[in-house]
Amino acid sequence: MSADETPSLLALNCGSSSIKFALFTLGLEKTSHGLIEAIGGREAPRLKVAGEDTRTFGEPGQGHADLLPRLIDEVIVPRGGRINGVGHRVVHGGEDFDAPVRIDPATRQAIARLSPLAPAHQPHNLAGIDAVAEKLPGVPQFACFDTAFHATVPRVRREMPLPRAYARQGLLRYGFHGLSYQHVAATLPTLGLAEGRVIACHLGNGASICGIINGRSAWTSMGFTPLDGLMMGQRPGRLDPGAVLWLIEQHLGDVAAVNTLLNKNSGLAGVSGISGDMRVLMESGTDEARFAIDMYVDRLVGEIGAAAAAINGCDALIFSGGVGENASAIRAMVIKRLKWLGFDLDPEANLASSQCITRSGSAPKAFIVNANEEIVIARAMAEPIGA
Repeated sequence: MSADETPSLLALNCGSSSIKFALFTLGLEKTSHGLIEAIGGREAPRLKVAGEDTRTFGEPGQGHADLLPRLIDEVIVPRGGRINGVGHRVVHGGEDFDAPVRIDPATRQAIARLSPLAPAHQPHNLAGIDAVAEKLPGVPQFACFDTAFHATVPRVRREMPLPRAYARQGLLRYGFHGLSYQHVAATLPTLGLAEGRVIACHLGNGASICGIINGRSAWTSMGFTPLDGLMMGQRPGRLDPGAVLWLIEQHLGDVAAVNTLLNKNSGLAGVSGISGDMRVLMESGTDEARFAIDMYVDRLVGEIGAAAAAINGCDALIFSGGVGENASAIRAMVIKRLKWLGFDLDPEANLASSQCITRSGSAPKAFIVNANEEIVIARAMAEPIGA
């Protein structure tokens, strides 16, 4: 069989400002992966493919829909051979989707209806679906939902303290980053944590926490939309609802303007006035950057405490995502604030980004688990297409 005929599975993960892709054999061996980052910003997007030099890809301001067709044509197809299936991360599945599904016109329409609940993500997920339909016609596509992992959260935590008629209309705390947490849960047995209480922190441009008991989601910091919970790159996290009402009044009832403020101009970017990128803030050294970082850590520690209370303790803490995996200074600040839970940081292991970053006598332990949503997506589509 020639390279062009080698069958592959493609996992696409369209985030708020990035596109990740990974190619797998039908036996789920990864053959290539990469990402485009800084999409939609003032600088040109950057393409990073494993084993290759980083290069500019596209023009400043170009969005996901602009870049995806070119990515498929120029990067994915030459490396992927004959693509037998494509799986997509879809952020919001609402109450309709609690498991991966094959995408047909009705499924795409249902995903599109949920876009107002995840405006920074769902349109990009749809752009990926549409680009594949255009460039790889006839190839089966599958949707894997971030909300699905949190279906095991108790109903008393999923509903909000409002008249219950609203919950019956779908106003629930759904939770997000579920594919990342599903990978964490699958990794826990290798860490000796098949059973127990684990607090997992997915810290990227978007950020959240999941309280996991015996491998299943029992609590999460995000809610009805990906705005809730932790302070993030551009999103504020938990806010007093009265503050949102005040902002709407200040904007003379312009809900769209407040939506943009909350989804794109808040969080680290809004507080610092510099950037939503933790790397930029850590290198900045300005008072504004330090203040934003201090707020980020303070809110993160507070939500970890809430998670510990919700799951009745903590046997281990997991850091994942771009910030969680790479920002040793942030991990150190967090763990030092959690001494009251019994954590004892190992500074050298933390600086080296070792898998375990607490001392041997620490109880509980803290670990780094590299995010790998793409393998979760690949596994989900392998069985239905007969891989």
